[in-house]
Amino acid sequence: MNVSKTNAHVRDAAANTASPIKLAVIYLRVSTAKQAKKDNDPDGYSLPAQEEACRRKAEALGAQVVTVFIDKGESAKTADRREFQRMLAFVKRRGDIDYVILDKVDRFARNRRDDANTLFELRSVGTQLVSVKENIDETPAGQLLHAIMAGIAEFYSRNLATEVVKGMAQKAKVGGTPGRAPVGYLNVRRTIDGREVRLVELDPDRAPFVQWAFEAYATGEWSIRGLTAELAAKGLRALPKGDKQPGPLQPSHVARILNKRYYIGKVTFKGVEYDGRHQPLIPEALFNRVQEVLRMHDQTGEKQRVHRHYLKSTVVCDRCGSRLCITQAKGRYMYFFCIGRQQRRTTCDLPYLPAEAVERAVERYYVTVRIPEDLQAAIREDLRAELDRQERGAKPELDYARKRVGELEQERRRLARGVVTGAIPEDLAREEQERIRTERGQAERILATATMVFARIENTLNMALALVGRCDELYRLGGPQVRRLCNRFFLEQVRINVEDDEATVAGAVLKEPWATLLTRDFQDHMAAETSNPGLDLAGRGSRMSALVGPGGLEPPLART
Repeated sequence: MNVSKTNAHVRDAAANTASPIKLAVIYLRVSTAKQAKKDNDPDGYSLPAQEEACRRKAEALGAQVVTVFIDKGESAKTADRREFQRMLAFVKRRGDIDYVILDKVDRFARNRRDDANTLFELRSVGTQLVSVKENIDETPAGQLLHAIMAGIAEFYSRNLATEVVKGMAQKAKVGGTPGRAPVGYLNVRRTIDGREVRLVELDPDRAPFVQWAFEAYATGEWSIRGLTAELAAKGLRALPKGDKQPGPLQPSHVARILNKRYYIGKVTFKGVEYDGRHQPLIPEALFNRVQEVLRMHDQTGEKQRVHRHYLKSTVVCDRCGSRLCITQAKGRYMYFFCIGRQQRRTTCDLPYLPAEAVERAVERYYVTVRIPEDLQAAIREDLRAELDRQERGAKPELDYARKRVGELEQERRRLARGVVTGAIPEDLAREEQERIRTERGQAERILATATMVFARIENTLNMALALVGRCDELYRLGGPQVRRLCNRFFLEQVRINVEDDEATVAGAVLKEPWATLLTRDFQDHMAAETSNPGLDLAGRGSRMSALVGPGGLEPPLART
């Protein structure tokens, strides 16, 4: 509506009459976009119905409507509504508006404080609030009615919110999904036995992308940003909202997806977790692997924002200990540089190093990681003996862990029944559920470790030793992904320096068990002859040379 032309028309009409014309503005609001699109509404809540009633009220007051302000799909819980604020500014700027006409008080505000403050602002410029359906004039009785209606509107709003929360909580308790299902699922309506039922089903278009995201991230080869870009390239889009076209997901959204237990069939509401009725999208084992990778990336500080390189988060400056970051110069050449020098946190003078030079230095270093064949054979023999011993000792721990998992599952079921019946408060249920989850996780980890097939463990260890026996060859021939895996498998960090204008490895910190296996003391010990049956490679036992002699700690007694 052209407000300036309307105002001019009103002023001309006022000049040609003996008595001044009253001026009014209309304020309309609907809470949902669905109401805004209705042409009619039997309850009178649609925009056309409200406007028609307000115009009839203006005509009865002998007032000329200057303009109409409309908030579509806005809540009245607060006064922070775009058209509502424009209406207030318009009325105060004009100073000659006699009425603000609305359908009902609850269209105006559902908060008594906002209602009182806004009413004061209108009265300060001589404007009266008029309701079509309530008699809220300036008389004491009208003001009392206004205050009562404002209180009722606030009570209705708060009570409605409370009832909604109660309904959502009850829905979660029986395994339903309160609110909108996440990406990968669809909220659908089905007619079952003549009545409409709301369900959650797998989204055939998006579910495969979510599955792939979990599987890909579990490999440890992807950062959140890289995974987000790949999902966008594959065609994954967010769920549509109204008329807005869905766009690609943001990194924060992808991170929330990877942390959401909903995808393994769980529903969480107000901090309490329930077994959901929806179909799990991924197995729990895959979800747990993803959580481990998330924790690992958080601990290593690996953030592949722009340039992905298999040495990132692995190489550090030998001169000051700062991380080496990578940058691209002149569009194609990659260089490592010391972040401490760039940010002037240190007096480091390590120059920019071509990425290829650093790659060659680390490649040469891998020759020193190789374990000799004779040492491999000795380690393999001792590992076999250790596995036999652990297999014999695992049975009691296995039995206890299995029993404890069963007990905790019974506790969880009793807790869920208590929450559903109302016998257990939700805050206590949250605490108990967290305790059960923690204890069960511990028991299941023990159970998984104890029940692992020892033949498979031995086979894996043999494969690992064979890998270490030719790790330099594997690293040299492998591509970026293989090299990244090798670095994560063997290395905590590699210190880079420059000697004779060439990048070199000044030292490295190996991960266990390779840090121990490659020490000279360990290799000498493995080569030495020993008959100690209690040798514990994890450091829990003693070497033969450290054992106490047959006389014990005290000197032998003299014979009499």
